[in-house]
Amino acid sequence: MAGSDSTRWSDAFVGSLLGTAIGDALGRPVKGWSASRIAREHGQVRDMLGHPRGRYTEDTEMMIVLAEWLLEEPHLDGEALARRLRARYDPDRDYGRTTTDVMRRLRAGESWETAGEHAFARGSFGNGAAARIAPCALRLHREADELARVVEISALVTHSHPLGVGGALLQARQIALVLESTGEPLDPSSFIVDLRSATTSIEFRNKLRTVEECLDRRAPRHVVRDRLGVNATALGSVPTALFCFLSQPESFEEAVGYAIDLGGETDSIGAMTGAIAGARHGASAIPARWKSVLERGARGATYIEEIATRLYERTLVQGA
Repeated sequence: MAGSDSTRWSDAFVGSLLGTAIGDALGRPVKGWSASRIAREHGQVRDMLGHPRGRYTEDTEMMIVLAEWLLEEPHLDGEALARRLRARYDPDRDYGRTTTDVMRRLRAGESWETAGEHAFARGSFGNGAAARIAPCALRLHREADELARVVEISALVTHSHPLGVGGALLQARQIALVLESTGEPLDPSSFIVDLRSATTSIEFRNKLRTVEECLDRRAPRHVVRDRLGVNATALGSVPTALFCFLSQPESFEEAVGYAIDLGGETDSIGAMTGAIAGARHGASAIPARWKSVLERGARGATYIEEIATRLYERTLVQGA
């Protein structure tokens, strides 16, 4: 790999993980707000808000755990991931009720294979597994079958409903496809066609058609919210993040900012949009004013950059 290509790919890996954390932290203070309230109080969210500014939620915390699992475990099994998630669980990171229940069950000794099945009878269909999935997409972006296998394992620990797993698979494929198109022009229609052909879920394939329709018609924000969703379900947020990216394909800042301005599940949709846009544009395209206030500490911005670089180096060495 040529030096310039190596730099670009490394920048993409760091950009995707940092982008997850940035979108998460940017959206956290206005999570649950309506778009009209955001517009009324802030106009557009283009600066970090909240106290403390730049603090991320459970989406990024679990993303970091997932990256460590990929880097440090010789066998990528659910038990090892569950053990790591259980040990890192911090209720102050705004964990949702369903994932909190899974963590409680894991700590009580329940098997990872059943701990996530209690929510909604068939397991959670939320977006948590998708919001944390960027490390898997980066590490295995050229191995479609292995990526699908690892994504499913990573999702089942907390989100065992087919839509929860399907959302994680779709988000991983979106990031992988972006990486595969690094350095090339991006055609939104072709991008969606490729995604649809790789997606087996009827529900998500239908939502991808809706993404395409909204792009073609340049749908206003209220139509995007109504048709794609801005909620905590995978079906009502993963395609939304894709739309945010494809509607603002030339700018990391505008893609993530658009995601936050939609309101609703702003932290997770911001995180997923940031993961895709970060993979496309790289860490160098993330505004310095956002990176400078992203939280520090043992697992802050610097550590996220380090594990992203390690993932890139592992991928490079193993030729994946």
